[in-house]
Amino acid sequence: MPAMSLPRSPWRPFLTLTPTSGAAAASVCCHYSFATLEVACDHPGEESFALTERRQGDDWRWAVCNTKCLILRTGCEATQTEAKRVAEEALRLETAGH
Repeated sequence: MPAMSLPRSPWRPFLTLTPTSGAAAASVCCHYSFATLEVACDHPGEESFALTERRQGDDWRWAVCNTKCLILRTGCEATQTEAKRVAEEALRLETAGH
């Protein structure tokens, strides 16, 4: 039986977010560049969200954070695409309680 594909989280550039507690938490969790910061959340109203940002050169940081500005999981990948994939999986695990 083929694996079911889960819908991807919508990624939004930080600069397009409306001022909310989630946007404020994302700004606190950003360590490198608001210009490259993108944020995704599986379900509106969730306490956790994922972010990616360019660290330097081709190094992309990903993190799963909560609206209390705590970084729950983090890592780095060689491409933004890979950082988003890993961040989405980490967010799914976090929202599932693992």
